[in-house]
Amino acid sequence: MRLPKRLLPLIGLLLVSVSSSHDDTVGARYVQEDGANASDCLDHDLPCRSIQYALQLAQPGNTVKVAAGIHDVSGIDPESYLFGATHAAGGYSAADHYHYPNPDANKTILVGVDAKYRQAMGRMGFKWAADMASARSGIVDESPAQALQATQSAAATCVQGFAGQFPCRNVGFLSQIPLNAFSTRPASAANVWGFVDLNDNREYAIIGLRNGTGIVDVTDPANPREVTTVAGNASSWREVKVYQVRDDAANRYRAYAYISTEAPGSGLQVIDLSGLPNSAARATTLTDTGSQHTLYVSNIDYGTNVALPGRQAFLYVAGSNLNSGSWRIYSLANPAQPQLLTAAPAGTQYMHDSTSLYITDSRTAQCDQGHNPCEVLVDFNENSVDLWDVTNKSQPVRLSSTTYSTAAYTHSGWPSEDQRHLFFHDELEEVRQGLATHLYTMSLDNLRAPTIITSFLGVNTTTDHNGYTRGSRYFVSHYRRGLVIFDVSSPTQMREIGALDTFLAPAADSAGTDGAWGVYPFLPSGNVLISDITNGLFVLKDNTAALDASAGSVGFIGTSTSVSENGGTATVRLQRNGGHAGAVSIQYATVDGTATAAGDYTATSGTLRWEDGQSAPKSFTVAIRNDSDVESNEAFGITLSNAGGGATVDGAASFEVTVTNADAPATTPSGGGGGGGALDLPTLLAVLAALGLQFFAPRVHRAGRRRLAGAA
Repeated sequence: MRLPKRLLPLIGLLLVSVSSSHDDTVGARYVQEDGANASDCLDHDLPCRSIQYALQLAQPGNTVKVAAGIHDVSGIDPESYLFGATHAAGGYSAADHYHYPNPDANKTILVGVDAKYRQAMGRMGFKWAADMASARSGIVDESPAQALQATQSAAATCVQGFAGQFPCRNVGFLSQIPLNAFSTRPASAANVWGFVDLNDNREYAIIGLRNGTGIVDVTDPANPREVTTVAGNASSWREVKVYQVRDDAANRYRAYAYISTEAPGSGLQVIDLSGLPNSAARATTLTDTGSQHTLYVSNIDYGTNVALPGRQAFLYVAGSNLNSGSWRIYSLANPAQPQLLTAAPAGTQYMHDSTSLYITDSRTAQCDQGHNPCEVLVDFNENSVDLWDVTNKSQPVRLSSTTYSTAAYTHSGWPSEDQRHLFFHDELEEVRQGLATHLYTMSLDNLRAPTIITSFLGVNTTTDHNGYTRGSRYFVSHYRRGLVIFDVSSPTQMREIGALDTFLAPAADSAGTDGAWGVYPFLPSGNVLISDITNGLFVLKDNTAALDASAGSVGFIGTSTSVSENGGTATVRLQRNGGHAGAVSIQYATVDGTATAAGDYTATSGTLRWEDGQSAPKSFTVAIRNDSDVESNEAFGITLSNAGGGATVDGAASFEVTVTNADAPATTPSGGGGGGGALDLPTLLAVLAALGLQFFAPRVHRAGRRRLAGAA
């Protein structure tokens, strides 16, 4: 529950605390340089001293908030607090009860961590010093950090499961602007939106950055160009929406970007995009709020961002510092200066994100007073999905509030094209509950009593974030998995058909709020924009539209794998790429190399089949034989042949499996008289075993072993 602003002075707080996109306010742990590791770190007046100590106590979904000071993190795996289900974040101050990070004012300096993590540290509000002496002298490295992940420079198609370095499926790589290539060198990226300028049909990405809003020309998708970055208060959260309107007097279109952030005192920024392709600049800043989490524009075409015929666009603001963060509606009659129309009724809870419906069918009878057409606000309300009839902006009426058994943090979503279903995301059920990826579909047949089912279950715990529908496909920014595209032609049975992983370091597809934050799939070109928190802006090629018309190709995922000789089996994966029309098949068979079927593995052959419409990866295994021979690593191959059903082979028709030796290597005999050398013990044991003999070593008392080890 969030307290009304009028009550905050009673408890000594200066600012309203509202939830954020990464819900770190629940169970946050507090650390200060002069604290004491004698508590649970949950009280900001009794902070702990050690980041490591607080991390040990933190639960999934918690953030360890670290105040200004110097912290030695030697021996702590940086990926355990920079990525994953539990984060540590710097730049806080005990003076404002760790309310909001200000890394420049509250320098939180880490010592004892590899410099390659500097960009990730900066994203989490930390500064970096080479050693303790430098830190105590106030010497921190402020130079632009290099990306932890290598950046791709050339466009690449998706072949054998990779587009360049990026794992993929029916999605190609066009370009990337890493964070250190933006003119302002931001420490992180947030959400992204886009539009096509109807004056010249050029396409743009508008991306929220930690220190402002980047406007990027992506008309040539392989060579994006930063036009400018409009400065804004430093914040990890910056959200963007666009509205384009015809200016008849000037005989041209004018476009405006609306920018929200949770940085205190930021208001709502309006950027005039009319100077494109050469410039863009702030038009005004609304100051009726101090901050807000996100925003949404209703009744527009999301490619052009122009109002749909016969409709009026409205701006919805979520998570402001007023009225517990409940929704606010603004008129865009003057798009450069939005005007507040109404705020949510008293007692309405925090809205994290929103979308809308425009109902004209028989369901209008379910709306307040039978409004026809009926405008419905979809309010993602942390623990429920609330539907509001906002046709009469001065008299909004809540139609329903619906929750579900796995609710942890109801985050965001988007309706199907026919507005009969709503696809939505819960940000934290994978993080806090350890669930496999869940995506949900709400039936909108009854606006007064909607029903929710789980329409997709993933194979791992990767967290889903934001999603948008275009036609029968649903495009999701899937944090550590990057972009994932679903076929939603059967809304209650979502089917994954495309992906490209933008977040490679660490490589694990697991729960956590790092990686792809935002996705924008509405460009007329069909190209897709992704904003990756750590890795910047991506422009990707969606190839899923042609899947129904082609048999596609079948091939290995990758070019090789390795397995220890005592690993039991080698698993080889294949996938169907570029089409799923009709049934297809492929034959596979092992072939000897330096490893042979006679002694190193079991010869294997067979056929893999995909039915019409199927494209999910398939696999087979090869049994590995463990022997006692001390030998070098060896390899065998697998070949593909006889692709059936009109499919072709995707990439190379051969794949290499390396069998790594698990036996202790022989040592060079010691030089001695007569050229004879003593066998080392592992080699002696291997020889005896080959002769069918066993060797029993005398028992050595543990204390004796410790003494011998100490003496050595």
